[in-house]
Formats: sequence, structure tokens, C-alpha cells
Amino acid sequence: MINITSLSKTFNSKVHAVADFSLHINKGEVISLIGPSGSGKSTVLRCIAGLEQPDKGQILIKGKEINYKSPASQKERTVMGFVFQHFNLFNNMTVLDNLTLAPINVLGKSKQEAEELAMTYLKRVGMADKANEYPAKLSGGQKQRAAIARSLCMQPEIMLFDEPTSALDPEMVKEVLNVIRELISEGLTTVIVTHEMNFAREISDRIGFMENGQLIECNTPEYIFNQTQNQRIRDFLEKVL
Repeated sequence: MINITSLSKTFNSKVHAVADFSLHINKGEVISLIGPSGSGKSTVLRCIAGLEQPDKGQILIKGKEINYKSPASQKERTVMGFVFQHFNLFNNMTVLDNLTLAPINVLGKSKQEAEELAMTYLKRVGMADKANEYPAKLSGGQKQRAAIARSLCMQPEIMLFDEPTSALDPEMVKEVLNVIRELISEGLTTVIVTHEMNFAREISDRIGFMENGQLIECNTPEYIFNQTQNQRIRDFLEKVL
């Protein structure tokens, strides 16, 4: 589903955010990226989604390299849904309008089709009663659930989650994780950047540990948490668990 080869990304010609990152992700597989802050996890995700242009390397989605510089590739990228750390809802639009914007303008759906689709996914995340509310009236957990529903309205084959709970109060984390857990149970190909170690251990097929822009190791949760011989990974897990 996703094949990343020798991906590199530098900011301001000095900061090497990602260095020679390679990873193959199969259809239906769940990959969690963990590691210290600033290790390049989110940059990898943003490169996959086309929000950042890699300096080097290749990213294939379903066997096809997407030209991220071309506006024509926008529709091809709709196979991916992206959920941001800080929700990125439009505050001047209702929840329903936030969800219907892209299906209408990118997928060419009618307003009625888009609204029916939006209500289907709002119900799925327990937010149907908030369709006509503005984001300012929502809790953090509600905003993130609305953001997940917005991504699902594009009916993606791949979901990318960039630290979806890190901006939430602790009591709101569980409701968002439950929504993600349900999506994963349905076989949606997923890449998630997270600091929720127990959640990563529970839902992942493989876990990748990153540091200094490099993928240090990628293996099963059992191996990463209990068997790895990499001392840096062991030190990291001792501090966060």
C-alpha cells in the first residue's frame, strides 16, 4: 500500500528532519511510529500525505509515485486521510460544513450527497448531535472526533494520524482512542505517530522507533517492548512506560 525508499527531508538547509528513511507498509497493516520529540515522525507522515515535499527518496502509494508538486495529483492523494494534532477545523464553519467542504470541492459530490455522507460519519464517531455547532463550542475530544469524521468523508484507503491525542486533556484521550481502535478493527491501513505507548502496543502490527530522523528499528510490538537489543529503545521505553 505504501512503499517509502531512502526518504530525506531537510529544513533551512541545516535541520535534517528525516534521513534515509525506508519502510514498506502492506494493505490493512497498522504501523505506529514512536520515539522522542523532534525525531522526524511527523515529518515522515506529512511527506506521505504530500504536505511536505521530500528532498530525496521515493514514496509509492498503491504502487504509484505521486507527483506532489502537481495540482493534478490532489485527487490521487484523496486515498489518504490525515488527522492533525491540533484538529485544524475551520472555526467560522459549522461541524457539518467542515465535513462537506472537501467532498464537494474535491470529489465533486452534491451538497445533499456530502451532507448524507457527513452525517453517516458523525454518527459513527458519536457526534451527530453536534453537526450544526461551531468548533469553538466543542471540547478537545469532540473536535478531534469531528476531525476524524472529516477525514473519513473522503472515504480514504489509508489513514494517517499525527499525535491525535497529544493536544487533549487526559480524560478526553480515551474517547478518541476508542474511535481509532474501531477504525483499525475494520482493516483500514493506518500509520499513527503517537506517545500513547500502551495503545501502540495494543493496535500495531509493527512499531517503528525513530531518532534523529532515522528509523532505528521496526518490528512487532512484542519484539520492540520485550526483546529489542537496542539500548536506546530500551532506555526510551523505561522512561515513558
